[in-house]
Amino acid sequence: MKIVLPPGVLYDQALLDTTAQLLLGEIIDEQVIPKDVGTLEASHHVAPHPEERRADINAATPYARRLYMHPEYDFRQGENRNAKGRWFEDWEPGGREAGRAAQIYAALWAKKYGGK
Repeated sequence: MKIVLPPGVLYDQALLDTTAQLLLGEIIDEQVIPKDVGTLEASHHVAPHPEERRADINAATPYARRLYMHPEYDFRQGENRNAKGRWFEDWEPGGREAGRAAQIYAALWAKKYGGK
């Protein structure tokens, strides 16, 4: 999942990385990542890309992409009640939480620099 600042938004890579970490925490709290023993969920991490003014949330397991790209799989929901494929979709454009990264970034910016 790529977290990119919209054009015109003032840039602070540390805040963008913190935004990604907080967003990842919310995604984990929503229990949408398929979970058996927790390896997939625990493998998610933030990868900063300052040269592109973005931060990515990635999974470091060889099977993550296969599971993500196949929402038709029958995911067990014993450990994570909302487990599904495409677990980032609610936070991507068009999803129910699409503006959440921008909200987090704006709140962090206001806390660090003041104002809105």
